[in-house]
Amino acid sequence: MAKSKNHTNHNQNRKDHRNGIKRPQSQRFPSLTGVDPKYVRNLKFTKHHNRVARKNLLKARQAKLAGESGAGKVVKRVARQVEPKKSSWSFSSLLQNVTSYFTGETKPAPKKTYSTYTSKKEISQINNNNNTSS
Repeated sequence: MAKSKNHTNHNQNRKDHRNGIKRPQSQRFPSLTGVDPKYVRNLKFTKHHNRVARKNLLKARQAKLAGESGAGKVVKRVARQVEPKKSSWSFSSLLQNVTSYFTGETKPAPKKTYSTYTSKKEISQINNNNNTSS
């Protein structure tokens, strides 16, 4: 007996294109499976607190509008007055620099700030060294 036909691709392409070949639907929010659980937990809390803050803000706005007599009025903002920046080269500072140059006086050294990682023992050693040197 002759072998029967095992497979053919006849007409499959036509059938596929009858309703059009569409892209797979993209989801609005990607799945969080396989994401670091610590991160997912933090994400949950931040979303919740953002919602709470938004709700409180809306309540405050509604209360403010209800408290005003003219609810339909447009509120004008008062323009903020910005002070001009102070120049680092003021006349008085220049005068101080010139006088200290001629008189030989020096400014006192600024206090040292210690990083949070220096221990009390190290600070006391530094202070002792400063006291003995002067």
